Amino acid sequence: MKFKANYQDLKEDYTGFKPAFENHRQSVENLFFHYLKQFSSEHLNKLMEKQDSEFYEVFRQRFVYNSAACFYRSFDLFLGLITLKSNKFITWSEVTAYYSRFYIIKAICFLLQRGQIVLNTSREDPLKHNRDWKTFFLFNDNKNIRVYHQFSKGYQSLLKGGKGSHQIWWSILETLKEIEGLENERLSFLLDQSVTNPKIRNEVNYSLEYLEGFNELEWFDSNMKERFRRMDDGISDRDFTSKERYFHNIHPEDIDQGDYYTDLRVFIWESILCYLEIAKDLLGKTFLLKVEKISDLLNVHNIQDINPHLANNMKKEIVKILD
Repeated sequence: MKFKANYQDLKEDYTGFKPAFENHRQSVENLFFHYLKQFSSEHLNKLMEKQDSEFYEVFRQRFVYNSAACFYRSFDLFLGLITLKSNKFITWSEVTAYYSRFYIIKAICFLLQRGQIVLNTSREDPLKHNRDWKTFFLFNDNKNIRVYHQFSKGYQSLLKGGKGSHQIWWSILETLKEIEGLENERLSFLLDQSVTNPKIRNEVNYSLEYLEGFNELEWFDSNMKERFRRMDDGISDRDFTSKERYFHNIHPEDIDQGDYYTDLRVFIWESILCYLEIAKDLLGKTFLLKVEKISDLLNVHNIQDINPHLANNMKKEIVKILD
């Protein structure tokens, strides 16, 4: 199974690479569709082996650009989560948290040159080889980006159990554990799938079972005051930007570590910082990831008005990484 890779090899692969500005951003899917209509996936992999060619550079550019796009989607959704939570929209904040996680997963996977693409093929617009169909997996294997069709040996495991389009990305996330030398103290937050995943998202969004979907409304048939009492957990206003700040002004005997390690905001925030640290390590400084752009999003979402200390500390932690 071709999930294994070496982080240092990947870092060398990015040496000297500088992403270029794109007037009209295109997707990874669009790029592979273009080439798979000309070549079989097997032939395309042979072309990929010539890393010094302009051909290979195009693919690296697309991975990085799409990674950055996914990062900004994730961060924007995360700020939406803060806004929703501050206004007691509990369920929609959880759904928004899920999508923020989904996009940060795609962001880190694209950066590490792995992922899934589903191409919009048809009889009228087929691919070059009839064995190549809609679903492909992309992995950097021994310094080369390679594409594998869904019937390739070893890759069916990613589709096992009839996984949906989102669930497959959670499976690809698991393969990051097989990148030798990928070390980051925040990585455990990024890899954790217990606080939000496709199953939890579906329960929160659709279930009519007790304490699954819209649980802030569970007391509609008894005492609505109970709803608001339960929503006021005393945790939502805590500063999640570090564990020290999270428990600031709380007596040591009253500290429950479980509050921190089950807080959705903590998991997504740490995942976002993990992405930025790895991106900075691989790419160095780049116009795609700048403090000014991220600060603009903080301002657009009025995080300063919701919690000025939180907004300042978020920016402070981002500056530490990117400046």
